[in-house]
Amino acid sequence: MTLKAAPNSSLSSGSITFYAFVDNDSTTPVGTVDLYNYDPLNRRAAVGIAVDRNHRRQGIASDMLDELSTICTTTYSLHQLYCDIVVTNTPSFDLFIKKGYKKCATLQEWVEIGDKWIDVIRMQKIL
Repeated sequence: MTLKAAPNSSLSSGSITFYAFVDNDSTTPVGTVDLYNYDPLNRRAAVGIAVDRNHRRQGIASDMLDELSTICTTTYSLHQLYCDIVVTNTPSFDLFIKKGYKKCATLQEWVEIGDKWIDVIRMQKIL
């Protein structure tokens, strides 16, 4: 799995998108991972991740987060990453725990889904 920055994408603008490819010869991405809410003073950014339905449960998201951590330390000198996960998204929560993220807060009734307010778990990883 390889991450490639989206064309004309730069963290200095506050966010950057990376496309995930199964191999270097592939032209069709199997997922995306975003760094956003970039804070250069405190050297942190938020993470968002998505994998194509046909490529889930194959370890791609795990590999994407590993590669992203490497890029964040070697290229951007970030100190930490964080993410927000709705409490009903157990697979995502489990993935981030496996990758070394720790729960640091619960944001109560943070997002509205349908006609219900759902809590969000904030997680962070010190790089």
